[in-house]
Amino acid sequence: MQRLAQVSWCLEPTHVDVTMGELAYAWGVGSRTEDASAWRGRLWLDGDEALAWAWLYPPGTLEWQVHPGHLELLENVLDWFQSEVPQGQRATSVRVANTDAIGRLRARGFRSDDDAPWMRLNVRGLEEIEAPHLPGGFRLLTMADSDADMAARVAVHQASWRELGTRITQETYANVVLTWPYRPDLDLVVEAPDGSYAAFALAWYDPENRVGELEPVGTDPRFRRRGLGRAVNLFGLERLQEVGALSCHRWVPGRRRAPGAEAAVRVGRLHGALAERSLREGV
Repeated sequence: MQRLAQVSWCLEPTHVDVTMGELAYAWGVGSRTEDASAWRGRLWLDGDEALAWAWLYPPGTLEWQVHPGHLELLENVLDWFQSEVPQGQRATSVRVANTDAIGRLRARGFRSDDDAPWMRLNVRGLEEIEAPHLPGGFRLLTMADSDADMAARVAVHQASWRELGTRITQETYANVVLTWPYRPDLDLVVEAPDGSYAAFALAWYDPENRVGELEPVGTDPRFRRRGLGRAVNLFGLERLQEVGALSCHRWVPGRRRAPGAEAAVRVGRLHGALAERSLREGV
């Protein structure tokens, strides 16, 4: 699945909805939760090469990727999706630039919802990076540093995401650390004067495409509005540049409807009801 994400990014990055890093993080965290036993998945292979994959989150949400050279396999993915969820709500997402996939989804009854939330992919080059700046007493660390504290790393994630909900625990994050291509030198934190961690950014690096990603990031509410999130993200860009990345991207929530952008996808159930999920909007 990760290899297909890499190949697809090389051939048609505007069609990649779930990146190599996102797959690593989702698997690392999710496979250690109670929900994992209900996950269902399917691979379409040519020898050892994955040409498509499907990942079903019950009760009816589909993540998927199809090789840009085999777009027709989306029909097989959607056939499998319908067989796994013959009734009830079915929902999926697609990049707005992937017009072939959007056409195939519409032909099966998927519809847009202009009021649903959406995500924007921000991309920047790494030729010039502003130096991170921190208030007095704070410092930047990576989890590769000798004095890094994994318990504090988990705690800052939990505090930063508590308002929205998080599945990060000591156990789930330990599994992220074991999932390729996690690198401790790309796991970044801001340490506060009291020794706790105030902000974090987890960077992922795809060496084949020389592209980085920041996912997820966060700041403990006690330390917000001090520029710490900006500093740790800039630190992440510096580290990605040092290991060879030429660019970096990050998904961010869309705050307003982009001109001409589709905001969501809908799919009709067999007996007519509709479900919705956000459609990701590319740059």
